[in-house]
Amino acid sequence: MNFSSLVGIFLGISVIFSALRATTDHMEMFLDFHGILIVCGGTAAAASISFPIFRVVTLLKVFLLRVLGRHRTDYQDVINQILEVSRKAAAGASNINEVIPNLKHEFLKEAASLVSSGVLNEAEIRDVLEQRLKTVETRYMQEANMFRIIGKFPPAFGLLATTLGMISLLQKIGQPDSQKLIGPAMSIGLIGTLYGITLANLIFIPIAENLTERTHEEVALRKMIMEGMIRIKAQANPIALREHLNSYLLPKDRVHRKAA
Repeated sequence: MNFSSLVGIFLGISVIFSALRATTDHMEMFLDFHGILIVCGGTAAAASISFPIFRVVTLLKVFLLRVLGRHRTDYQDVINQILEVSRKAAAGASNINEVIPNLKHEFLKEAASLVSSGVLNEAEIRDVLEQRLKTVETRYMQEANMFRIIGKFPPAFGLLATTLGMISLLQKIGQPDSQKLIGPAMSIGLIGTLYGITLANLIFIPIAENLTERTHEEVALRKMIMEGMIRIKAQANPIALREHLNSYLLPKDRVHRKAA
């Protein structure tokens, strides 16, 4: 479980709730069915027009697995696993099969399998792994961009809800005691904008930024794995291999000889 994202979500909700409580003692006034219908329904409709419905539905799975799911990019652990593969490869490429089941990262398993097979040369392994890396990066960035694009819709539909509220308000002008109705009608009309701004800036845009950051981390990790396995295929010196992998990390995070 990613506690950082959970803390952020609960903190955002708490801030909004506290602000609403400080505004009025009648919290029920913020529950406007028409505003919710226009903002949420309009956003869902616009998202379904923009993207295939099945991809919109899978965004919930993306949110649960990639945003709230457990996530920690442990570069040091991956480097140690690559060095273990290197030690096995020194006795013969076929010996890599002994450690493949123990490798934790799927991309590392795929790369180790390509090296252990002995069928592809270094250039061919690089081509295969680069294409797989690009495929993953493209898919992950598409998911992030979908959240970012959908995040544009709620404020627009919130403004639509507010516009309809203002139209209803203007119709009351001229009626008996209209001056008493203008204030409450205007406040209800503005609730739609509140819904739209909150939904976009507390949910969709932060999720998009979270997914983008994680994609960059995942791509960096896979590039490190790719370069490490290609050097194993080229039978690089273990010390040179370790130092090359360490170049992907800051000095304080690098794997030292005693850890290898």
